Amino acid sequence: MKNPSIAAVALCAGLLGLDAGAQGVPAPARTAARIANQARAVAARPNIVFVLVDDAGFSDFGAYGSEIDTPNIDAIARSGVRFTNFHTASTCESSRTMLQSGVDHHRAGAGTLQVVIADNQRGKPGYEGYLSDHVYSLGQLLHDGGYATYYAGKWNIGTGLQRSPGARGWDHYLELENTGADNYEARVYAPFNREAVWWEDGHRAVLPTDFYSSRYYVDKLIEYIGAGQAQHKPFMAMLAFQAVHSPLQAPDPYIQRYLKRYEPGWTRIRAERYARQVRMGLVPAGLTLPKAENARNWEALSPEEKRYEAKKMAVFAGMLNAADEQVGRLRDYLRAKGLLDNTVFIVMSDNGADAYDLSQLNLPFKLWYRVNNKLGYDTLGAKGSYVHYGQDWAEVSNTPLRLFKGTSGEGGMRVPFIIDAPGRVTPGSTTNEFAYATDFVPTVLELAGIGLPKAAPGSPMIAPTGKSMLPFLLGQAPFIHAPDEATGFEGTGGQALFKGGYKLMRNGAPFDDLSWHVYAADDWTESHDLAAAQPGLAGALRSDMQRYMDENGVVMPPPGYSPLVQLLRNNAGILLRQLGGILAASLVGLLGLPLALVLLWRRSRRLRPLVASEA
Repeated sequence: MKNPSIAAVALCAGLLGLDAGAQGVPAPARTAARIANQARAVAARPNIVFVLVDDAGFSDFGAYGSEIDTPNIDAIARSGVRFTNFHTASTCESSRTMLQSGVDHHRAGAGTLQVVIADNQRGKPGYEGYLSDHVYSLGQLLHDGGYATYYAGKWNIGTGLQRSPGARGWDHYLELENTGADNYEARVYAPFNREAVWWEDGHRAVLPTDFYSSRYYVDKLIEYIGAGQAQHKPFMAMLAFQAVHSPLQAPDPYIQRYLKRYEPGWTRIRAERYARQVRMGLVPAGLTLPKAENARNWEALSPEEKRYEAKKMAVFAGMLNAADEQVGRLRDYLRAKGLLDNTVFIVMSDNGADAYDLSQLNLPFKLWYRVNNKLGYDTLGAKGSYVHYGQDWAEVSNTPLRLFKGTSGEGGMRVPFIIDAPGRVTPGSTTNEFAYATDFVPTVLELAGIGLPKAAPGSPMIAPTGKSMLPFLLGQAPFIHAPDEATGFEGTGGQALFKGGYKLMRNGAPFDDLSWHVYAADDWTESHDLAAAQPGLAGALRSDMQRYMDENGVVMPPPGYSPLVQLLRNNAGILLRQLGGILAASLVGLLGLPLALVLLWRRSRRLRPLVASEA
């Protein structure tokens, strides 16, 4: 691998009109040398494309065992490295702050999901709900290092222009500021917000009439990259899909591809995925796949229920398939422009698969979804519909892992991660080395030839704390994280700590048993708890966990906290306003019913003599 630091110096010198050893050289020669240096620097410094899929489980890409067609992501895996032990926070906001800052999410401004923030966390440092002003941002670091920076997709770490990607170093951007939205129009998908908001380059974006999120985000990146080529800069482009976050929506041809595929049900599909993973050498053979306590038996469903459930998974698969095709369209564009061979691709999911169908959460949510969305079989996945595939299909997505998004189980935190760096990593390789979301920023900076920022003494700025993965991938280091290094996590009351081949964890509600568990790193299904048999190990890991909590300013939610209950409490005002008209009409109807009955009764009394006389 060429020395990226030398390339960065050459580029900076070229942009400033300087050239080492060029003092006293005539101006035309200096100009020619500058252009040559700049060309060499751009060639040495790769373009970087980061594809962030939303809520995809560990096994959802074909390269990780799925039956879903993801040929373009699979091609990236074949020419790059697949990680099987990469971890993130278990929720979107927290992961995204770490991927943008290289700093633990509590210090980076997203200590928890804002929609479920506990009362005792409000106003506390690290719980601001946006990318903190005290952390360096990926966009700004790359911009300042000579890169053109482009962003398209879900942002979810700050609202308004003052917290947009443009305020954090991204030159051109189209961003959805919400946690999610409809994929066909500017419409909220849940009663968390009063409107779905997109911003583009400093102004409120107006979506086209033929908007479909996955396609339009790639349209924008192609537009930005094409317009920026005249600058002769390498670029960093981030593609942050809404897929496959709910609402699950896809053009009908994609859904039709999978209608028959899921008729066998989730138990069989999950077993097939696991068998493929074993054949691929991704996971060990002989595992007993874990099942959640309230998992449903496919064979106990009625034929109509099976038909409905199978189509929900078909919509999920179609949505991911459609997103993958857009990745391929972007790669085709870069190939046509002669840029692909010098472009690094990184693909991952922001957390594990989502098990929570908000349309079934409680009575107010059920009413909101029934009034505002199409829920019938024929319209599943179409414009105006709401679809979530439910816990049992989420368990398939996470094969062979336990639990889901929002938990500290492996199903919430272990995600697919692929890096394809031409000429820098071994094509088609797989590693089970532990890595974490905070390692992303240092890795990207090293690829770009940009040094890690160092906060000056007394400065409020927090430098990235993660480790670059490149030395390990290049065979220059035996590990990414040393065996004695602890990596901690907390989210919505769930906790986890990884150290020396072990994981300490306990879950928050609704999967909370208030007990600490210890698992070996090779215990994929978290089925062999070592806490009781090795109390010394458990105690040492708990001490590390407390140290992590103290150093990162973690504010635990109070006893009895439930994110699902808090979700309703925090959003009751918006929910009531959105349901206000419906409730008012219903109330009028209820109050008017007795009056209508009285009037009908009186009218019938007046008609009785007439009827009698005619008789």
